[in-house]
Amino acid sequence: MERVLPVDLPKATSWCQTRVRHVSDTRWFRFYSPTHFQSGILVAQQQQMKNFLKAVLALVLIFVIGVVILISRINTEGNKQRLAAAFQEATGYELVIGGDLSLDIFPTLGVSLDDVRLRNPAVPQELASTSRAVLRVPLAPLLSGEINVQEISANDFHINYFVDANGKSIWELDAPPADNDDETTGDIGSDQGSSFNIERIQISNASIDMQDQSQGTRYRIDSLNIDSRNTNIDGRPFSIDVNFDYESNGMAEPIPVNIRSNITADLNAGSVQVADLQFSVTPMLVTGEIGISDLNDAMRYSGNLAANDFDALALLQSLGLAESTPATLGGINADRMLSFAIDFDGDTEQVSVPEFSMNLAGASIDANADIRMATNFAPMSVSYNLNAGNLDLSPFIPEAESSESANEATGNPAAQYQPETEVPVDLLNELSLLGSISIASITANEYRLNDVNLFTNIEDGVLDVEMPPVSAFEGTLQGTLRLDASAATPVLDASVTTDSINLANLAPALSRFSTVTGFLQSESTYTAEGTTVSALMNSIAGSTAYNISDNSVDIGIIKQVFTAIAALSPRGEAIQQWPDVIRFVEMSGYFLLDGGLESDQQLQLRMDNFDISGTGGIDLEAGTFDYDLAFSVLGEPYTQTIPINELYHNVSWPVDCSAEFSADISRYCRPDFTRVREIFTQIGTNAARSRIEEAITDQVPQELQDTARGLLRNLLNN
Repeated sequence: MERVLPVDLPKATSWCQTRVRHVSDTRWFRFYSPTHFQSGILVAQQQQMKNFLKAVLALVLIFVIGVVILISRINTEGNKQRLAAAFQEATGYELVIGGDLSLDIFPTLGVSLDDVRLRNPAVPQELASTSRAVLRVPLAPLLSGEINVQEISANDFHINYFVDANGKSIWELDAPPADNDDETTGDIGSDQGSSFNIERIQISNASIDMQDQSQGTRYRIDSLNIDSRNTNIDGRPFSIDVNFDYESNGMAEPIPVNIRSNITADLNAGSVQVADLQFSVTPMLVTGEIGISDLNDAMRYSGNLAANDFDALALLQSLGLAESTPATLGGINADRMLSFAIDFDGDTEQVSVPEFSMNLAGASIDANADIRMATNFAPMSVSYNLNAGNLDLSPFIPEAESSESANEATGNPAAQYQPETEVPVDLLNELSLLGSISIASITANEYRLNDVNLFTNIEDGVLDVEMPPVSAFEGTLQGTLRLDASAATPVLDASVTTDSINLANLAPALSRFSTVTGFLQSESTYTAEGTTVSALMNSIAGSTAYNISDNSVDIGIIKQVFTAIAALSPRGEAIQQWPDVIRFVEMSGYFLLDGGLESDQQLQLRMDNFDISGTGGIDLEAGTFDYDLAFSVLGEPYTQTIPINELYHNVSWPVDCSAEFSADISRYCRPDFTRVREIFTQIGTNAARSRIEEAITDQVPQELQDTARGLLRNLLNN
């Protein structure tokens, strides 16, 4: 129960009115005030709180309205156009924002653009486009001078790179933007107080289309995804993961490529380290590391790359450089396994490869190289040496499944003929090269070359290649090649000498021409000029002289031709009694070229008493040949290896040899029947003249023989 003290009411009222000034002098006590006094105090406090809340709500409402108005005013066509104009002034390219332009202010400063396209004002094609691009930057670090980007992202980003037939890119500006002379430049990382960090870079479903009509090449990258976390230049490691599908000319389908690495970049110290690098293209995985130092002074770099055993043929098939066949699909073939390792280092002036090692199916390949970059006074200089053991390339060269397929593969030179391939004139004039290649042996299915050595040299735009004698096909071959690109029109000179080459060993590659066996000796010298392969072929001139010893020849096509000729003879001839294969004591001939392969070729082949000569040419692009030949059977004193009636001796029988290379060899040559009939008519006339001449000599009196001969000439000529 409360204790109530007696109080004098008038005095209390007076105290309330005067608001007792000396509170410190009062004593501690409780009393009940009047009711109207207490309710006044509470009402005043409630009113003050309501007024405060109204003020706060008004400020929030004003801020929200302001932000809404600001953002709504940002996403206007006027702002988009001003942004595009500033971009074009700075870069020279047109920026088109087809979608929304939005801005976030808190807690991060963010800008997002929808449906963005990049164009060159001079060309109609789009250079690049993206469905959405986003940039987010926290405000607090930015105010303290640190660039701490929270996110950079782009979706469906596409880049177009197109070069026309004249070598002009769609990215080439007709009027490039002027350089800003007021901008200051300095070494990378010179701002010691700067800090840069991107929490995440994400590009998804991007694509790049690269086409070069001047080179006839096209490359495409699809499904490109880039993901990097905590990207920085402050020396803290960060990861990057890139994957895409790659496709180029000749590839049946795109191949997946993946690149992963951990990167440490300290630009203040001028160093970048790429560690735990993984580059994979099925079935190859390349690992290694790369280090870059002294970025702010004299940049240097070094590194190493290596790949463990992988199927080299499968990689070539993935890249579209080799065809997939049932024999090469599935399983692991030890004969196709390849591994390699390479160390390298260099700077802005030179690159050194002190060690490159490769193992191909157990055969070792070792090489080294030094490269000096071009200067104002000297071209790029390359020196190298390569040594290899016994290389077996058979697993990479599928054997023909049948003679027919072999004919198709080797009988048509047009299959590999690329007429518009240009001579690398610029490269030869911008490069100095000196090196050698030494290989113990090269095996390709049935073929084997031993002691292969090549010496190469490029100086002042002239390429020289020398091949000393190489053991091949039980004999030797050697040659030289010179390509002089220093003049306005490149000139090619080549010479090849063969000695005792066993033609039987060439039969698998030249199955349709396996009708001739023996040992070939030949000397060839040719020259040509032009800027393309087509021009070189159309200007080639020179000769080949050859001899085939210890030979045997299948004369089936000769029998075929003479059987058709004999069918027109009034007397006939037993051509089918000739042997199918004949060994000749002498077999030699020559080729003469003057002004290309397509026409004006001269050829001659002598086989004892049989002679073939004529003119013609080869159309590599069409895969055809066309020769007008003369088949002749010679009389005494030549060795009569091919027996035939004297009626046929010393007569040039016209033969048309024209067909596609891929045609059956029995369709290569046929007699010119019209001219053959004329020849037989002439032979009959000559035979009649001879018999009458003999009768005149034997039976007509001496004084009448001249008259008789005159009558004979008049009769035969009419």
